[in-house]
Amino acid sequence: MRLKWIDYIISGNSVLKTGRHFDIPEPTVRYWYKRFKPHDLTSLEDKSKAPVSPRRTPVTLEEAQKVIDLRTDKRYQSWGKLKIQKLLERKNIYVGQSRIQKIINDAGLKRIPAAKKKYYRRKNKRHMYAVPKEILGQPGGLVYVDVKHLYLPGGQKVYQFTVIDHATRLMRIKLFSGITSRGGKMFLDYVTKKYPFKKIQYLGSDNGSEFLGELDQELGSRKIKHAFSSPGCPKQNPFVERVIRTVIDEVYYFEGLEISMKKQQERLDDFVKVYNEERPHHSLDLKTPMEQYMMLLDNHPNS
Repeated sequence: MRLKWIDYIISGNSVLKTGRHFDIPEPTVRYWYKRFKPHDLTSLEDKSKAPVSPRRTPVTLEEAQKVIDLRTDKRYQSWGKLKIQKLLERKNIYVGQSRIQKIINDAGLKRIPAAKKKYYRRKNKRHMYAVPKEILGQPGGLVYVDVKHLYLPGGQKVYQFTVIDHATRLMRIKLFSGITSRGGKMFLDYVTKKYPFKKIQYLGSDNGSEFLGELDQELGSRKIKHAFSSPGCPKQNPFVERVIRTVIDEVYYFEGLEISMKKQQERLDDFVKVYNEERPHHSLDLKTPMEQYMMLLDNHPNS
């Protein structure tokens, strides 16, 4: 493009007219016209903007050795350039941080980053979003499960296992004293007995250990497919996360916690009954979960 400017000028046009013709500022065209050498096209190329004489910090071999000695000292080998600079200043040795880093790099003493932890995906691990859409509309097609930790006033720590059905919003809660895959298996037994569904097709959960092991084996024996959310993505399991929040707002916030796990379970059972059979839900057009289930049962008689 710059060569075209020069050719246009050589053909008899002024610098000002050339600038207007190519829509380029006239001082820019004049600058390159002055730089142009007829037998050297590189004169139209950009020059390096690096300084001709870059500033260098003079460092003696003795000072460089001091940096290396500090870096190899077991007490300081994990220290960075700023801390090494402070140590040198205590000895009245003043070296810039960039120069210290260059000495460390040239000496091959650069810190090796820790190896990233490898995560191995389990084989045949289904994602929550892989559940077919036609399954989502069936009672028991996909149920979500999650766990919340509670500290009762008596000091006991309990674990609230919560499950909710995607299609009907039917919800169940059971407290356990431990958080293990065996507890997850026991909760599955409890859910299958309490839910009116003939069969649960998919169970959706996060990647917690309580949803693996014995629970995963039990799901396989019952031919229930296990779907997982991505690690660290609770938004992919929104139904159960929201219903746990509802339990906090409508039970724990207003009524507090009972002193024993048995009493707390009784209070939660009362809430679950009201939630499933009396509480209108905006997401269900103000129907209760049980009314939604009875309505869907006509379209899915085998559910």
